Amino acid sequence: MFDGILAWLSEIDGTLSVLVIPLNHPQTGLDWSTIVSGVVGGLATLIAAFCVFWLGNLKERKAREDEELKAAAANALSGYFKLAKWCNLIANINLQIDKSYQAAKEHGLSSSEAFAVVGPSAGVFTEPELLNASEFSFLLTKENFEIVTDVGLVEDRAINLHHLFQQYSALHIELQVWLDAIPGFSRKLDGSIASDQLPSEYKDRFDYRAAQLNQIIGGIVNTLKEDMAFSTETTQKFILAAHERYKPHFPQLDFG
Repeated sequence: MFDGILAWLSEIDGTLSVLVIPLNHPQTGLDWSTIVSGVVGGLATLIAAFCVFWLGNLKERKAREDEELKAAAANALSGYFKLAKWCNLIANINLQIDKSYQAAKEHGLSSSEAFAVVGPSAGVFTEPELLNASEFSFLLTKENFEIVTDVGLVEDRAINLHHLFQQYSALHIELQVWLDAIPGFSRKLDGSIASDQLPSEYKDRFDYRAAQLNQIIGGIVNTLKEDMAFSTETTQKFILAAHERYKPHFPQLDFG
């Protein structure tokens, strides 16, 4: 049998060809240099885009905060102007009384009757608007909260003084009208100083009216200097607190 197989192989030896196909093993390794460069490039682009966005957003937020700070500083400045007007109201009443005493002194008038020295209001004193919450909200801190109370006291004191001086002026004018209507009443003027001659039967009524006026003007004078100092000090505290909170948008002022 083996001899038969050999014979068969001998017969096909010249005609049989064996096809050999080479096998190429696939590459299993990755090209990391290409991948890394791609990732790094992508990250760089992403980081750059993020930085541009962050910087742009930061700039926009900073601009918005600056505008809000300017608006708040403008409100505080409005509050200062109002507070200064309340101080000026007190100062104008004080000036009116001081000028009256100065004029009396220059004319040699010496009187224990204050109403005889201080006349009615020369002109009209007007009250400014009260400060609103947005104009002093920056004071609502632990350090500055007391100033809020003081601002309210300045307004209250100025309103009270104004009311009293208006009442005094009205009663003073009523007294002059009443005197002018009395038969036998006479008045001699020496510059701005008047000397009155009053019939004796009207003396009690005159004394009563004079006492009313003295009581009112006395109440005004007794607190006026303190009110002046307090309002000035409070306004200066307001300025310093506002400047510290809103500088450079709120100027540093010296209120006197």
